[in-house]
Amino acid sequence: MTETSALTVVKTQYHYKTKAHAGLFFTLIAVQLLAFLLSLNGVGGSSGGSSQGIFYTIKYITGDMIIVFTLIWAFSIGISMANNGFKTDFTFVSNRLSSHLSSLAFLLTAAVIGGVTATLCGLLLRVVLFFSHGGVDAGPAFWIAPSALLSGIFAATLYAALLSIIGYSVGMLTQRHPAFVVLLPGLFFGTLFVEARSTGEAHTLISAIEWFSTESSHALLALKVVLVSAIIFGCVILLFNRMEVRKWQ
Repeated sequence: MTETSALTVVKTQYHYKTKAHAGLFFTLIAVQLLAFLLSLNGVGGSSGGSSQGIFYTIKYITGDMIIVFTLIWAFSIGISMANNGFKTDFTFVSNRLSSHLSSLAFLLTAAVIGGVTATLCGLLLRVVLFFSHGGVDAGPAFWIAPSALLSGIFAATLYAALLSIIGYSVGMLTQRHPAFVVLLPGLFFGTLFVEARSTGEAHTLISAIEWFSTESSHALLALKVVLVSAIIFGCVILLFNRMEVRKWQ
C-alpha cells in the first residue's frame, strides 16, 4: 500500500482544484472588464463651472469600481469553493481537514491574482484615458509611484483574501443546512435595516469597514486581516470537520 502525507494530499487537491476551477478566473476577467468599461465615463459624480466664458466639466475617474467588483468576485468564489470543492476532493485519499486547507490555498491564490489584476486594471484605466485625451490634462496626481502601486496590490490582495474566506464560511453554513440561504441574508439586511432606522446609518457595517479601510499601517492591516481570517477559518474547520465526506446529490 502506498503511504502518503497530509501535505502531499493537500498539494494534490490544490493542484486539482486549480485546474478544475480555472473557469473562475475567466469570470474574473469578465468582471474586471465590465468594471473597466463602466469606469471609463467617470465614477463618483462630476462637477463643473465656468471661467472667463469657458464652461468646463470635471469627471472623477478612479479604479475603485474595479476593486469593488473584484472583491465581490472573491466573495462569490469562496461560496463556490464551499459548495463545489468537496465534490472532487474525495476522489483522492483525503479527509475534511485536507479539503479545507487545499480550498484555503486555492482562495489565497485567487486573492493574489485578483489583487494584482485589479490594481493593474486600474492602472490600465489611467493609461487608456491618458492617451484618449492626448495626455494634456494629466496632473501630478495622475502618476503612481511604484511603492504606491505595490501598496495598492498588497491591500487589494488582503481584502480579496478576507472576502473569499468569509464567502467560504457562508458557503459552508448554507451547505450544512439550506435554511441558512434565507437566514444569513435576512440577518445581514435585517441588522442593516434596524440600525438604519434607529441611528440613521448602518453603524456595525460601517464600523467594520472602517476598521480595515482606515488602517494606514500595512503591517497592522495585514495583522488584522490574518487574525480575522484565522478566526473565521478556524471556526469553519472546527464546526465542519466531522461533516460527512461527501454529499451525494
